[in-house]
Amino acid sequence: MEGNNQLTLLMNRDNWGNRVISKASWDGHILSGRCENSNCTWLAISKRGRVAFLMSRTLVDDDIVPFRGCEFYPSQFLESNMSPWEFAVDVQRERDIQNKWSYSLIVADMASNSMVHIRKPEKDEPNVMIGFVPSGVHTLSPVHGLDSAISERDIHLRDRFTQMIGHLGNDPLPQLREFASNFMFSPVGEGQETVFVDEMANHPDLQLALGMQRYGTTSTTALVVKRTGEVKIFERYWEENGQWTENNLPDFTFQDN
Repeated sequence: MEGNNQLTLLMNRDNWGNRVISKASWDGHILSGRCENSNCTWLAISKRGRVAFLMSRTLVDDDIVPFRGCEFYPSQFLESNMSPWEFAVDVQRERDIQNKWSYSLIVADMASNSMVHIRKPEKDEPNVMIGFVPSGVHTLSPVHGLDSAISERDIHLRDRFTQMIGHLGNDPLPQLREFASNFMFSPVGEGQETVFVDEMANHPDLQLALGMQRYGTTSTTALVVKRTGEVKIFERYWEENGQWTENNLPDFTFQDN
């Protein structure tokens, strides 16, 4: 990005009601929210200046195997010493073990200003594509990947985010909060379409007899990384009792090691 900010990210987590997701918290040098039954994550950032975030059709279908799956890649990248490209090549080599997975994963290193997209579009095909992500405004879809021009939801999100990003000043978090409030975590937009999801439906895995339950947005995260290495972040998350709570996370600054 141009200007004062190196990275500005807004992300919704959508999942089934049976999947308990913790609020973001620190585990050593990594900040992330975790799926309680598998300890996996979809968005993580480290004090070393590494960021990873995941969108996955496998997760949308709630097809999760404990201790294995694409949802473990974000933590693996943050814990590794590989560059984003080296990590992407390593994941690509593992394509033969990725049967039934479909995902789009972004891994980034702020110190080297490098961001890579890792994409496995089809569950039943071993093709894993990798490529550098250029600077600019992008969207990431669990079904259509990076910069989808197919989904109206993704197109609308990119257009709204592009409009908002041009007005961000030296302290973008208040504007991000307002944008998230009106668009990302509001079931009803103020005269605008929203990307928030909230519905009752039958769980996709009928063999587990999980039945009718909520499928929808369970967290909204806004993340700002300044060129100085300062990080601002806030999260609004869904508690098991059905209440929405804001997670007051303090600012922090990237460390050299």
